[in-house]
Amino acid sequence: MLKTKHGSAFELGHMTIEKDGIQCTCGKKGCFERYASMRVLKENIRKEYGLGQDTHSRELMQILGNGSLLSNTLLEEYLNNLKIGIANLIDLFEPEAICIGGSFAYYENLFLEPLKQKIYAEHATFNERKDIDILTAKMQNNAGIVGACMIN
Repeated sequence: MLKTKHGSAFELGHMTIEKDGIQCTCGKKGCFERYASMRVLKENIRKEYGLGQDTHSRELMQILGNGSLLSNTLLEEYLNNLKIGIANLIDLFEPEAICIGGSFAYYENLFLEPLKQKIYAEHATFNERKDIDILTAKMQNNAGIVGACMIN
């Protein structure tokens, strides 16, 4: 297990993936979570389709899966940003598996295979390993809280 001196490391969402990018709540610009979180994807769908904040996730994902040029563009941009961050993590840590939790796991059928193709087929990583399991958390949106409770 890796331990940090001040306990503030391993905030992987704050890894920069876009130089001079969008302002993040942490104060930096271009953070991974400002480009590849489900929250940001849903915000982008609402904005591009002129929808209110009361539009539910299920409706947003139906829009994303409708195959229109706009929805395809939003999905492609999201997956490309996710690919950049995950490829960086693979290059840094050489994991056996990448497990994605949160609400991403609810829409595995929409995101997972295209994401794998981007990571494996587009030479996204330095070592081009194709044996890394990329999967969704079985606990879905509860994965983070369950994992946090298991730490001593």
